[in-house]
Amino acid sequence: MAGTEQPQAAAERAHAALADAIVSGALAPGALITEGEQSAVLGMGRTPVREAFLRLSSEGLLRLCPKKGAVVTAEDDAAIRELLEARVMLESESVRALAHGPRRDAAGTRELARLLEDQQRAVDARDPLAFARADQAFHAAVAAASGNALTGAFYRQISPRLERLTHAIVRQGEGNLPRFLSDHRRLITFLDRGDAAAYAVLLRTHVGLGAPRPSGS
Repeated sequence: MAGTEQPQAAAERAHAALADAIVSGALAPGALITEGEQSAVLGMGRTPVREAFLRLSSEGLLRLCPKKGAVVTAEDDAAIRELLEARVMLESESVRALAHGPRRDAAGTRELARLLEDQQRAVDARDPLAFARADQAFHAAVAAASGNALTGAFYRQISPRLERLTHAIVRQGEGNLPRFLSDHRRLITFLDRGDAAAYAVLLRTHVGLGAPRPSGS
């Protein structure tokens, strides 16, 4: 029967739809949204939308305003740099841990290769949102590769904000996508070698942070 969607499934659907709208820019930074308004847009009750608002707030995409609704967050230059520095730190630490532990199995390499194929399909389809999703899944897989649950959890926490940032970058410069894919292939090579230092240097350049400054500078 219609109308029998389970509450958890409805909350997941509300979250996915709102997250896509925020990441894509359809809901712009600074926009005020309400549960009632989004319930009508999504064709569901307020409870799953309220749960989605709470989750998006914990992910840093919404700022809750009691009795008013929620405001879509914005990232200033300082926040963007902090996000990118955190990405480099978490991924590089995962690569370093892999180099000093059991070798990563072939399934991990296949998963990263599959995510590169997803990115290529998104490029071919000129779909920046799909590319941002696949890009974020690629980097999250690297951060989780060492098996350190805390590293993976920290990365998942900032992933929605990084996905939004990636989408904005892709939308503004689609001509850079072949370079992004080339960088990803080189990153896999450094991961396979366990070369965390080379991985970090390339990743910093890849995300626009530039090379690290020498110690003591």
